[in-house]
Parts: sequence; structure tokens; C-alpha cells
Amino acid sequence: MNLKGYKFNTKEDFVYYIQHLIYGISKTMDIFEKHLNELETYIKDRDLAERPKRVISPDIHDRYNSMLGNSSNQLLNYFGDQAELGCSYQNYRKNIKKKSKELNLSYIEFTQEQEEELNNVTTSRNWSNHIPVSLIHSTKRKAFGEEIDVTKPISISVFEKYEGAWLIDLHLQEKNSLDAFKALFELLKKDYKELTGFPCLIQRNTYSLRPIEDLVIPEISFGIQSKKIKTVDDIKAYYEV
Repeated sequence: MNLKGYKFNTKEDFVYYIQHLIYGISKTMDIFEKHLNELETYIKDRDLAERPKRVISPDIHDRYNSMLGNSSNQLLNYFGDQAELGCSYQNYRKNIKKKSKELNLSYIEFTQEQEEELNNVTTSRNWSNHIPVSLIHSTKRKAFGEEIDVTKPISISVFEKYEGAWLIDLHLQEKNSLDAFKALFELLKKDYKELTGFPCLIQRNTYSLRPIEDLVIPEISFGIQSKKIKTVDDIKAYYEV
């Protein structure tokens, strides 16, 4: 059994898969929305919408950009990853369409607009999760064929301040992304109901402390990817220690 891949042989295989998606997406969207609200509060407290030229620290911009970018990239992968070994809504849809008749499974029919929305997420995911060469073509010096003087040091721009407009633009872009993710999540929950016959109910349980032992799942996953864990018995051994 190749643990790097995932086989859809039974209805239960689809249930495991879609529940994993719902769990991960729900938690990540909660974090994303929390950080987005924090950014909105920062913008309002400093009246940046009315004063977009007001300067801010680059550390502030970098912090929000990193926090929101991390959650956004995770959600792009959860929804749009088409890699064979990736766990995503795209791959769920692809596989349930293939297996629906054989296993007597149901899924929702997308409108053309909904299909395009999911594909747009895949396009964004592919753009943001690697460094596209289109960025080189987008530079002024490449577009105008400016000669590069290789005898001089490579110049890297470092800014002491940012215009507040950078945060406004960041908030707008990420707010639009969150709205798109929420719309797709509603479709995913409808697909869950089609698959199971039961509505997708999400219950958030609060605990006083998260123990470090929770890292066991990503540790096992990395062990699988690095070929140190090769069988289900190897996985069971992790939990039996």
C-alpha cells in the first residue's frame, strides 16, 4: 500500500477524505478571518482609509502579509491543488465523478460559474505556490530590454516606511479571497450532504491546553513522505508508544 497516495475504493474512503477537508478548511478559515479582522481594526484605528499616504512600519506590513498569506495559501491548497498526491476539493470532485456510478455515490452539479470559481482558485494556487517566470517578464527592465551591468552589485530595495495604502490593498485582496473561500466551502458542505445523506454540522470544542503530542499527525505524515514510515503497522506503532 502506497501511503503517499489515496485510493477511493469505498464510500468510507470518500467520507474520511471530505471530513479531513472540512476540518482543515474550517480551522484555517477561522484563523484567516481572525487575522483579517485584526488588520481591519488596525486600519480603522489609524484612519488609513481616509489617510492612505500615512506611513506605517514595514514590520507591520510584513507581519500581516505573512499571517494572511500563510492562511490564504493553505486554503488555496485545500481547495485548488490538482497534484495527484494533494488533498483538495478539486481532487475530491475529480474522484467522486469517476466513482459515482460504480459506488452509487452522489455529488452536487456545479454551474459553469461555480466550476470557474473553483478553477480560478487552482490558478491562484499555482501562481502563488511557486515563483512564476512571468514575474521576470513583468519587470520594466526586461520589458524594455535594458542592458544589465554585471560589473555592479545587485541592488535590493529596502524601505524604511510603507504608505498605509499597502495595508488597505492587502485587506481588500484578502477579504475578497476569504469571501471566495467561504462560497466554495458552502459547496463543499453541500457535497458532504450529498455523499452522506446528513447535513454538515461543525462543532467547535474548546480545550484549556493543546499538548505537544498533537504533532504526531504531521510527524507521521512527514515520515511517510520521507519513506521512513511505509506501512499502516508503522503508523499504529506511533500511537502505541
